[in-house]
Amino acid sequence: MTYRATIPGDPRGKGSVRVGRHGAYRDDATAAYMRGCILSLRAARTGPTLASPCAIDLVAYLRRPARLVPNPRARTAQAPAEAFPAPTKPDADNIAKAILDALTQAGVISDDCRCVDLRVSKLYVAVGQAPCVVVSVAAVVA
Repeated sequence: MTYRATIPGDPRGKGSVRVGRHGAYRDDATAAYMRGCILSLRAARTGPTLASPCAIDLVAYLRRPARLVPNPRARTAQAPAEAFPAPTKPDADNIAKAILDALTQAGVISDDCRCVDLRVSKLYVAVGQAPCVVVSVAAVVA
């Protein structure tokens, strides 16, 4: 079984739990991002929940900062128009935590401990592309 989905919007890492006077809580932006991920993953789900070992490939396309948008009239070297590595926040492991939890809550995989092979890439989007996360899940045959 192979599962593919695209989660639209700026990738966001799963933030740590904050503790305040009124108990533990997550920030609202992370909660909203997680809800959006779960909805996107449920909409793309076609088969049963995967309970066997699986390989997960995540490609996070981050929004380019204005300084990295190519300018045809510039006299200096420019960033490429295609996607290229993004060595910035959010951290790749935090993006993976958010997506793995969303895959579990959406019912795509039974538990994120079933993931035996995880690959995460962070790229700035190509010119004209929207930020998103592309998720691929494949069963591993032993």
